Amino acid sequence: MRPLRLLAYLNSLLLLMLFGIKLSYAQEDNVNTAMLTGIYPDDPELIHRKESLKAFTMHPYIFRLSQAAPDTTFLNYYRRAFPEGSSLALAYNGNAVGPRLLQTYFDRAKEWNPFVFGNAYKGLLYEADKVLFYDTQSPYSDVSYSRHGAVPQREELFDMTLAINFGKHLNLGGDFAYWFSRGKYIAQRSKAVSYRLFGSLNLDHYELYTWVGNNYFRMTENGGIADDSYITHPEQYASARRNIEAIEIPVRFPSGVGNSHFVGQAHLNHRYNFGKKHYFLVGNTLPNGRPAEQDTSIFVSFASIEHRFEYYKGTRIFVGNNEELSKVYPQHNAYWWERTRKDNEKSAIQFEPFDSTRYTKINNTIALSLREGFRPWVKFGLTAYVRLQNQFYFMRDTIPENNGRSRDFSTYIGANISRTGGNGLLQFDVTGEMAPVGHDAGNIRLDGNISTLFKLWKVPVNIKAFGYFHNLKPPVFIEHHRGSYLRWDKDFGFMQKLLLGGVLSAPSWGTSISVSSATLRNTIYFDEDFMPYQHEGIVQILEARLSHKLNWRILNWNLEASYQMTSNASVIPLPMLSAYASVYLDFYVAKVMRTQLGIDGYFHTRYHAPYYDPATQQFINQKSTSVGNYPLLNIFANFKLRRCRFFLVYYNAAELFLNPSERFSLAHYPVDPAGLRIGISFDFNN
Repeated sequence: MRPLRLLAYLNSLLLLMLFGIKLSYAQEDNVNTAMLTGIYPDDPELIHRKESLKAFTMHPYIFRLSQAAPDTTFLNYYRRAFPEGSSLALAYNGNAVGPRLLQTYFDRAKEWNPFVFGNAYKGLLYEADKVLFYDTQSPYSDVSYSRHGAVPQREELFDMTLAINFGKHLNLGGDFAYWFSRGKYIAQRSKAVSYRLFGSLNLDHYELYTWVGNNYFRMTENGGIADDSYITHPEQYASARRNIEAIEIPVRFPSGVGNSHFVGQAHLNHRYNFGKKHYFLVGNTLPNGRPAEQDTSIFVSFASIEHRFEYYKGTRIFVGNNEELSKVYPQHNAYWWERTRKDNEKSAIQFEPFDSTRYTKINNTIALSLREGFRPWVKFGLTAYVRLQNQFYFMRDTIPENNGRSRDFSTYIGANISRTGGNGLLQFDVTGEMAPVGHDAGNIRLDGNISTLFKLWKVPVNIKAFGYFHNLKPPVFIEHHRGSYLRWDKDFGFMQKLLLGGVLSAPSWGTSISVSSATLRNTIYFDEDFMPYQHEGIVQILEARLSHKLNWRILNWNLEASYQMTSNASVIPLPMLSAYASVYLDFYVAKVMRTQLGIDGYFHTRYHAPYYDPATQQFINQKSTSVGNYPLLNIFANFKLRRCRFFLVYYNAAELFLNPSERFSLAHYPVDPAGLRIGISFDFNN
């Protein structure tokens, strides 16, 4: 009971401290403030460019931009060569193109994706509040390529971004990415194509930000290896060799099983600004809270009317033609196929595993906004909005009369109050919304944050508090599923989640400390029978996280660690300790080529890691095997010569001296064996 009591005390303390999620940073020109708020994280190249290259993200609910960092960072650029590099602790199926599960709970998505099959691809799909818009004084383009392994099992990634300004007001550009992975294990061949076109128009009275993008994934699913001892005790099978090759290890489904996943999106954000030009003398306070350095005239908007259009379409197809599937999934659901036989008769019922699911969402949001800073005494902005939401569903069914089509409609009303300007002394961002009518009636979201900067012994310190409360209906595809091997209809209650947390950071010391707490009710999880269940009790989760950086001349040391406790590991299993550490040298060769040489490692304690199920594309809780206590070590060399970045990484070097290995990421899914990864990136912005 002590952990539960500790969690209760922590919740009470944090309720007094904070109110909020997701810190919004002031869009300042001051480099020191920008570095404190994380816009330019240790990136001298981006600081040097300053006004010539800027990037922004859009608020998830309303029309408001936050400055972000374009992809120019040199330090640790090599980490994008493998999935683990994108997070403190991440589990996946051993293939870069495939499902991913964050092992640190507070890094996960706040809520289920309505198209639930997309939950497994977080970090690979375009997300509306994370895609970048650009403002650049000269054409910006970045092209990168990386690969891993010899040709028979090679993994390759090609990625590029282009952004061009046409005058001061118009920017157009696009992203393109192509992954092709043959896989180190049997039946793991996968590929993905993602592309996005974006544009922005900034005039005094009218602003527009829009983008359209598609993600397409096609994956061969092997269900994991057939016997874990091929990894843990390879000497039983290697016949005097030290290790058995990954491609020789038997898998559960050696052929005939796969998933195709397509997501298409279109977003349009635009607004009309009411206001006029104001003249400011030297020393007058500008709308951003800073004093004018010279006499100037600026268009100042006091209000705006905004419209947001969102279109999302997801399609998922599962094909399963392998006799081993019948042993794993004893239930078979025959589909009705109309076919013309030789005797000209139609219609026959037969079992052909082919699941097809489609989802479409169309949102229209109208908002009225009172703008922050249009007068010196107006210290915050206020926005009220109405969102009309249409959702369409399709599930291929086994009954001809029931084509699995349905739709629903909901109306949301919401408001946002925020302060993002000034000198960073106090900033906050709070959004609340609810659905009074429609299918989602009763849904509530309250998200917010508050942050400030102060000095401690002349050292700048940033303190943030964040949190959210959600009361949401489960997605339709969680309550209902029509599959060749799995079928269910459930009636779940509202899911409730209260998350609270705080962060204390001192960038000049390289130190950040955070504490987060979550209280969950009616949590939905998938159990060992591959079916969803709702835990009606309370689940509480606590995390304390530390990040610290040290450097002495050219020697650097980075550490990040997360300590988690969960009150019910059967519902939400988590590793107790997750850690990342890196030791490296950072220096210049011939004063022109910046060089980073070192070794890093990922580690988490042993726990009952979930199993990824290809038939539902969900992570299944299990208790038969545990994963962890294995250090994933990488030896790297990272370089930057002018605008060219390139790296070499010897991945999973721990296997050179750890025998036997336990390189599992998920239950029955090992990561790749030791091998060399290389990559290069060209930045053509001048």
